[in-house]
Amino acid sequence: MCNNKRITANRPDIVIVDRSVRRAIIDDTIPHDDNLVKAEKEKVSKYLDRAHEITAMWKVESTVIVPIVVSVNGLLAKSFDQHLKKLSLGCWINGRIQ
Repeated sequence: MCNNKRITANRPDIVIVDRSVRRAIIDDTIPHDDNLVKAEKEKVSKYLDRAHEITAMWKVESTVIVPIVVSVNGLLAKSFDQHLKKLSLGCWINGRIQ
């Protein structure tokens, strides 16, 4: 039986493929200040199906959704540093992203 499930998250803004560990990493957003946590949760849930598809299509071991959330005024979500660690980026990049 064919599984024709429609995936609403068509294209992530950024896709990084780390071939050394066979992993793909995806997405970013710039919400209004009071929507930081909401935007972060939406990005993760929105791309779950796409992440599974990328894992199968690109034959990588895993796909990690990394929501890089910076508000329009430069505020960072509390989990921002944890997400940078997933990308092996140091905290030095905070100022540049802001």
